[in-house]
Amino acid sequence: MIENNICLLTDSYKVTHHYFYPKGTEKIYSYLESRVGAEFNKTIFYGLQYIIKKYLEGKIVTQEKIDEADNLIANHIGPDIFNRDSWQYILDEHDGYLPIEIKAVAEGTPVDVGNALMTVENTDDKSYWLPNYLEPLLLQVWYPSTVATLSAEVRKLCNFYLEVTGSVKDNLDFMLHDFGYRGATSTESSMLSGSAHLLSFSGTDTIAALTIPENYYNDSNLYGFSVQATEHSVMTSLGPEGEISQILNVIDNAKDGVLSLVIDSYNYRNFLEEAGKSGTELNEAILNFLDGEDNKVVFRPDSGEPVSTTIDCLNLLSEGFGSHLTDKGYKVFDLNIGLLWGDGLNYQKIRDILFAMKSAGWAAQNIIFGMGGGLHTAVNRDTQRNAFKCSAQFRDGIWHDIFKNPLDSSKKSKTGRFKLIRENNSFKTVSIDSEGDDYLQTVFRDGELMIDDTFADIKQRALKYSNFL
Repeated sequence: MIENNICLLTDSYKVTHHYFYPKGTEKIYSYLESRVGAEFNKTIFYGLQYIIKKYLEGKIVTQEKIDEADNLIANHIGPDIFNRDSWQYILDEHDGYLPIEIKAVAEGTPVDVGNALMTVENTDDKSYWLPNYLEPLLLQVWYPSTVATLSAEVRKLCNFYLEVTGSVKDNLDFMLHDFGYRGATSTESSMLSGSAHLLSFSGTDTIAALTIPENYYNDSNLYGFSVQATEHSVMTSLGPEGEISQILNVIDNAKDGVLSLVIDSYNYRNFLEEAGKSGTELNEAILNFLDGEDNKVVFRPDSGEPVSTTIDCLNLLSEGFGSHLTDKGYKVFDLNIGLLWGDGLNYQKIRDILFAMKSAGWAAQNIIFGMGGGLHTAVNRDTQRNAFKCSAQFRDGIWHDIFKNPLDSSKKSKTGRFKLIRENNSFKTVSIDSEGDDYLQTVFRDGELMIDDTFADIKQRALKYSNFL
């Protein structure tokens, strides 16, 4: 079968809709929003340019794709169901370029929930069925947008606790590290969500995500970095009796820079007590490594209850390596060491850990976080309540405003055609005939990408939000 056949990149039932719309329908106008009631009160829009370049740009309708889709749908649903004549029209009259217009807010922009983020409208009256045919593909922008939003909110959280505990912010860009590749649903999803994370942070172990800025966002700069680190297969190589010997081997062979050590292969308390005990081989090896310019050791417990284990580890490290106070009275390690918590995290657990650290007198600069499944796979379309709905139809020379208004009022949709304007430092969705500059700009029209943004510009928009600028 042909890969990425645009005729088949939809839900099965949508293949039947071309003969269900009212007679005389010429245009369908639909929009995307994050509904009120989302987990976070703003959504950072991101990923549309990737979807357009990957699936929509250029001549994407071919005779082979039409023939394949016609045959598949005949067997999948029934004969004479597939809209062959209309796809043939797009191929013959538009040379295979999609006759639609997509308008959207600039990627990286935080938009208050309840507002239009994107609109879609056909540009050829005979292709009225096309905007909502593309809904399943276009709506997938929910995923990178939600991950971008989650990472930005975690950065805001970290930024806040760094400030209130008098911490330096040198390590803010690395306070949340992406551990999600192994837990992602696919390599494509890990690349896209991993790049969304890079809008707010620079720490990642998802190497595949580093290709997105250059391949889809006109930016050859490197936006993600990592460190040398161990895992349990390394630390348990010599068994419980040989744990210290293996740790010494790791430290002896480590290069200059940051070294992350997983410490719970057996008993994290014994590990930290041995590491901090003056005169032991492990303590001397760690101190020798820290003599290197800019060298740092990060200790990573990988199991246990997150809050209590974090506080326990901080106290043990302080007993062994010493600490002093920030100007706001919170403890900071004397040496260039730190703690990494990377097990089972989500936004709420990170918040709980940072709050507990503050309550226990610890500065936020002592810790970094690693998030895998919580970043890549714990989010879903309902996290930010993303929905794509038709709000207007043009029939017989007249625009008809339409909407849904179910008993569940939270799912009431908007009606009409829209502008997205700024009012009192917030976004507001208004009628297309209203005054005000429209932040929904045409990014795609008739097969052509109209705005080709850079990752650097998108990242700057996101950072203005998460850095309180």
